Amino acid sequence: MSQSRGDVIRELEAVFKDRLFTEPHILALYSHDASSEVGVKPMAVVQPVSVDEVVKVVKLAIDHGFKIVPVGSSTSLSGNATPKLENTVIVSLERMSSIIEVSDIDWYARVQPGIKVDELNLELMGYGLQWPVDPASSKSATVGGVISNGGGGMRGAKYGPASHWVLGLEAVIGTADIVRIGCRTVKCREGYNLVQLFIGSEGTLGVITEATLRLAPLPESFVGIMARFGNAESLVDAVIKVRRDRLWPMVTEFVDDKTAQLLNLEPRYYLWIGVDTYAGSEQGVLMKLSNAIVLNGGEIIGKALTWQDFSKLLEPRKMLYSAQLKAAFGDYGMDAFLLIEDIAVPMSKLPEAVRELQELSKKYGVKMMLGGHIGDGNLHPAIWARRSDKDEVERVMRFFEDVGSLAIRLNGTVSAEHGIGTQKKELLKGAIGSRNNGRSDLVIELMKNIRRAFDPYGIFNPGKIFD
Repeated sequence: MSQSRGDVIRELEAVFKDRLFTEPHILALYSHDASSEVGVKPMAVVQPVSVDEVVKVVKLAIDHGFKIVPVGSSTSLSGNATPKLENTVIVSLERMSSIIEVSDIDWYARVQPGIKVDELNLELMGYGLQWPVDPASSKSATVGGVISNGGGGMRGAKYGPASHWVLGLEAVIGTADIVRIGCRTVKCREGYNLVQLFIGSEGTLGVITEATLRLAPLPESFVGIMARFGNAESLVDAVIKVRRDRLWPMVTEFVDDKTAQLLNLEPRYYLWIGVDTYAGSEQGVLMKLSNAIVLNGGEIIGKALTWQDFSKLLEPRKMLYSAQLKAAFGDYGMDAFLLIEDIAVPMSKLPEAVRELQELSKKYGVKMMLGGHIGDGNLHPAIWARRSDKDEVERVMRFFEDVGSLAIRLNGTVSAEHGIGTQKKELLKGAIGSRNNGRSDLVIELMKNIRRAFDPYGIFNPGKIFD
């Protein structure tokens, strides 16, 4: 750095005043995300309230050589919001949380990045609209964070991930320039699709300061079922039967028998499946769902004819992440090391994937809880170990790597919605290499060149996605 740390802090203070934080206990809060990844205390935390202030901190980073990690609520599970270098300034966007515009005719909303997903959707309900990206952390996850992470969620079975629901972005890139990319229309073919480059870029290309989001109407009607099965294969077969009946569920979630016990359910395999539909068709859709479950040996334990009633049935599934934390920290306290995998496989490969995950758990002798968004093939096996037990941690890490290899072999992905961060760099190489005759270096170099074009001074979120 061209100036001392103290000089840099004084320059930051001149811009941010009481929105600059250097107190050790606050820096400690921003030294990690929701993953088990170990980070370091940053040099400072700033909370901009405008794009101009973001430009100023990027200019200071260029001039003085410090790094920037943009964060929303740090709910990431792959380590991509965890600072790795001490000369880092966290740019927390939590104060940039306004809804700028909503069009109930063109079905878009312009928002600042720090607004929480649930807060946005609560406002959109008044227009009869929704932003249907629905991560499990939607109460605390910010729109900007979800976009940067390429998040998905429970409604992904029908609506897909964030990449389907972003029309345009405003961002500050590594030259301290503001770029506005994309459109306010669904069709937008103006050269390269730079919007999609930012989605899932994990804060490595710039700081998102505004997003134009594509919206969907709220369902006119809804039906759903909660069911339980004696084994995972029967549950998966029921989901496949629903698809063969040409129903398009909005929500298709499951947990395994071990997880069910921690959710205060009987130790069985549980399925939640819900379909948005039109008034008058509810009973016919409900009958098709019921037949698919009963024909595959399932037991229906709850039915819903509204989204509100289905949400009540879904409460145990919403507690999956907290149940995984409870299991890990219940076993090992603060010494717990928890990894939550995030693979996806084609629907046709789900029975094989579930079976092999259970076999891998036995092979390595690790504790595993299994659940996820089964309607889009997204599985979240969670495993944990005592951090101080090197042998146990090594077995957990070998399991983690083998799960990624399993996804690659079944033509899936090593990261469906959690991102690469620091945890999946090698798996990313394996996945890319599997599709390019082993030439992962070719594609990775393309990615690095893109990163250098947006961030020529290397200031944004170093050490993430690739080295």
